[in-house]
Amino acid sequence: MVSIRLDPKTYQAEVILSLDLGVVFPKDSSARILTSGLLGEQYIGLEAGAQEQNLGDGSEIKMTQSAVVLESLISQFLYRSAEQAGSSEK
Repeated sequence: MVSIRLDPKTYQAEVILSLDLGVVFPKDSSARILTSGLLGEQYIGLEAGAQEQNLGDGSEIKMTQSAVVLESLISQFLYRSAEQAGSSEK
C-alpha cells in the first residue's frame, strides 16, 4: 500500500496500491476490504475480472466494496431481536 486519503468532495477513501511487476489483474477486477479472522486486521483483497486488458500504471479500480463492521452487524441483530420480542408481546 502506498497511501490512503479521504477525498474532501466525495468523502470517499482513495487508496493507491503498488503491485509487483509480475502481478497482473484484468481491468474489470474488483477490490474490497476484508478482515483476517473475527477481530483481525483489515486488508485489501483483489478479485480478478475477465477482461483481456490488464490494469496498468495509473489504472483505477471502480468496483469496490466496503468492510463489514462487526459492531454494526451485532447492533442490527440486537435491535431486530428486541423489535421482534416487543411485537410478539402485544
